[in-house]
Amino acid sequence: MKKKNIRQCIILLCGIVLAGLVSSKYFFRIDLTAEKRYTLSQETRQVLRRLDAPLYVNIYLDGDLPVQFRKFRNSIREMLDDFKAYSGSRIVCRFIDPADAVNRQEREEFYAALGELGIQKITINKPNKDGSMSQQIIFPGAMFSYKDRGGVVNLLSNNRMIPWEEQLNVSLEALEYELIKTVNMLSNDSIGRVAFIQGHGEPGKAETYYLGKELSNFYEVEYKSISGQLNALDMYRAVIIAKPRTAFDERDKFVIDRYIMRGGKVMWLIDGANVHTDSLTTANMTFALASELNLEDQLFIYGVRINPVVVQDMMYHPIHVTLAEGPARMSQAPWLYYPLVAPSPKHVITRNLGHVWHRYASDIDTLRHDSGIRKSILLQTSELSRTRSLPCLISLNEIQRMPEMQQFNKPHRITAVLLEGHFPSVFRSRNARNLFPELQEKQAEKSVDTKMLVVADGDIACNDVRYTPNGAVPSFPLGFDRYTGQTFANKDFLVNALNYLTDDAGLMNLRNREFKLRLLNKQKVASEQLKWQVINLILPMLLLLAGGLAYNRWRHHCYGK
Repeated sequence: MKKKNIRQCIILLCGIVLAGLVSSKYFFRIDLTAEKRYTLSQETRQVLRRLDAPLYVNIYLDGDLPVQFRKFRNSIREMLDDFKAYSGSRIVCRFIDPADAVNRQEREEFYAALGELGIQKITINKPNKDGSMSQQIIFPGAMFSYKDRGGVVNLLSNNRMIPWEEQLNVSLEALEYELIKTVNMLSNDSIGRVAFIQGHGEPGKAETYYLGKELSNFYEVEYKSISGQLNALDMYRAVIIAKPRTAFDERDKFVIDRYIMRGGKVMWLIDGANVHTDSLTTANMTFALASELNLEDQLFIYGVRINPVVVQDMMYHPIHVTLAEGPARMSQAPWLYYPLVAPSPKHVITRNLGHVWHRYASDIDTLRHDSGIRKSILLQTSELSRTRSLPCLISLNEIQRMPEMQQFNKPHRITAVLLEGHFPSVFRSRNARNLFPELQEKQAEKSVDTKMLVVADGDIACNDVRYTPNGAVPSFPLGFDRYTGQTFANKDFLVNALNYLTDDAGLMNLRNREFKLRLLNKQKVASEQLKWQVINLILPMLLLLAGGLAYNRWRHHCYGK
């Protein structure tokens, strides 16, 4: 009997050693969740295996947090542990509590430094032990450092329209994408170039500062005038045509068309209505005129038409005006020309995004003359919307008389659409050598497979500026309203869209992940609290007691003689 026990122990010990050797050589994990919550995608693993130096990650989410945010922090830690395992232990993580400072001044300075880095703070209500509530500032963001590069990622979804529980779940769904896109950007030696097109009255660097700053985390951002140069756009992965005010000549149109025929990606952010807001501020009224950009035929051939209208919506963002009576003070007023549009929940670009803030937007018609172009509607107005034909008078007196509800009879007006496929050339039946005599190549009739985004609002890319003797200076972030302190999803929408247009690694598909939110029924918990307390406390002890009695009875049966 003794020799048999020794032999069993030796076999068990050898099995443990063998299992350890195998597990150290071959890494694997088993995910038993239905939605594969703890399984990293193949695209993520490929990016992590590409790391050849330590990647340092500081996560500014630690300390005394509410329960939901502690779970969120733990999920971040678990995912970064997975990242570390697949990267060959090249990821070094540190969780930091921004409130852990020696004194208040040091804490405020640290908060300001995080804000300058681009990490957004949020204020939450935290329950105290005595039942009261107190406010707490947290920074759910991370700072990445790899070799001589750095990047910032905000980990919490910016969708204030849903409860905290759902918002945290949405953030968990996008967590892998938000983390790995930054890792991919830092570890990629060849950074792509994108350009803001200039030369047609487009906003400059100050007006698009915050969008350009965010895009600079992923691309080399330039401001480029075409100026009739045939090869002006050849070196760019994508170009952004944001809020032009003057007409494009045929040479510039041909350069853009030639760029698209070769697979170039374009973001068209075009105003269908030309509204001079300065006149509205000084004279309380202005005329909205149709924009004359000479792009109608080009967009028509590509499959869309931006209509010469201005959209009004009952789902709006208010403006702030100074009341005439009494002491001068600002007051909110309804402004139907500032629609808050809902992103499509079905596309990876817009999934789980909050509302996008338009200003004097038009609507888009999608045309069916070419079946080779796939169209995905990304932004739409609400059910209670309408359009006003141009030209039209816009007056601040409109805030005093709201239109009748039945007048809003044009629901779900399209304001942004994604186009994918093979686009016909605008110049396919024209002799391009009349524009460029030096052109040697054969004129393409149809493009290679490519993508473009069309948005009927140029202001979607523009942040507020203030004017100084030295010129325009950016004042508030893109999509931020200085009166309410609310930040809308304009920047996230545009960054996601450009990443989708240029996505070669397939990382954008990670935004399609969906985790089912399994919340407890609070009423049932309250009514059955005692039952489950008894089950969780008493039942385990009864099982242990029953197991002990059964074991003793078995031993007495076997060895009683």
